[in-house]
Amino acid sequence: MLITQIMWIYRDEAMNYQMTSIYFYSFKAMLWAAFCLTISFFGSPAPFFFLLILGIVFPVVISVRLHTLTEQGAVLNNSQAEEWLVFVNGIPVQETRRPLSNPFFYSTQRAAQFFRRAFLMRAVIQALIIGWMLVTWPPYEMFIISAGMILALLIMLYSLIHTLSNLQMLNKNHWEIESLKAPGESEWFQAFFTWRKRRQGALESVLSQF
Repeated sequence: MLITQIMWIYRDEAMNYQMTSIYFYSFKAMLWAAFCLTISFFGSPAPFFFLLILGIVFPVVISVRLHTLTEQGAVLNNSQAEEWLVFVNGIPVQETRRPLSNPFFYSTQRAAQFFRRAFLMRAVIQALIIGWMLVTWPPYEMFIISAGMILALLIMLYSLIHTLSNLQMLNKNHWEIESLKAPGESEWFQAFFTWRKRRQGALESVLSQF
């Protein structure tokens, strides 16, 4: 699809309509992507790789792992299947989608183990990319370029701090757990974190860019 295509999404009870690429759903994400791409043109590709790995590669790894655990019966995905009509180059294509929602685990210990590993992996990736950016910092003297790179670095550091904060809350058992009774009378557990007075599902916190 063309970049200049106007986003239009209409939703009713029967069908969801999509007429734009998923990459343009969030203005903040689109702005961050444009900023990272601009910074990469001035000799610092680290923010772009930060966006690429944490925005695309890492969520795919987490999604595949959750799918495997769901098939093994260790995770319950409580989301409902949705019917979407997607316009690809003007051609309507009907799809059935099941959104990736905050998962339920068969025990709080299993949930803690999964999210601890996920946050650790995320923190290592963030720290490596930030270290790479500092080591390969280009010797520019233009104020606007230096200011842009410092801003990108601060955003990545903020994201790392967010990750470490959630990991600390998890280790200190300062997270929230909600339970769900399945039809077979089995009990499942869902995790949440609170960051700056904002409550987030644990999966959303793991996959968040910031």
